[in-house]
Amino acid sequence: MNRTPCLYKVVLLALLAFGLAPAQSNGQSASAPFRFQSGQTLYIVAFRRADVPVSVDPATGAITRSDYFDLDLDVERKVRKQIEKWHYFRVADKPSGADFVYLVNLDNSSIEALAIPFEAYRQHFREKFDLDALRDAAYGRYMAGPLKLPTVTRLTDRLVKQFREKVTAGAVR
Repeated sequence: MNRTPCLYKVVLLALLAFGLAPAQSNGQSASAPFRFQSGQTLYIVAFRRADVPVSVDPATGAITRSDYFDLDLDVERKVRKQIEKWHYFRVADKPSGADFVYLVNLDNSSIEALAIPFEAYRQHFREKFDLDALRDAAYGRYMAGPLKLPTVTRLTDRLVKQFREKVTAGAVR
């Protein structure tokens, strides 16, 4: 019994099936990329991240170490003041009323901000802190520092200045 013609049919059928199958994409959808535009609304969240000292549970001997997040209203107020001076974006009082979230992370001598969609903020910041996922989802990343004299005012001024330069350079194109 000759199985060669049967093998050709199977191969031909497999090629036909792969040819007719819809193409899959692992990237983002074909929606238009986000563009910063004058008049958009942003919601500002500023925070500091610190390690909590290691603690040992005396009953079980389990060692725990966790991150501590402190929302920083002073930084938020100073960033807001600089954004409002610029008159390009409006600042929202609620995240639901914003086109994007401006997430500001303050360190001892430097500062970073991510312009992210609200869903990424909710999923990767509020539910569980995942900085890599936040950076992947970001429309833009802005940093200032480290500075020798890192006052909050100097850091926030430089951060918003860099944000302004990058946004207006992108709007010109």
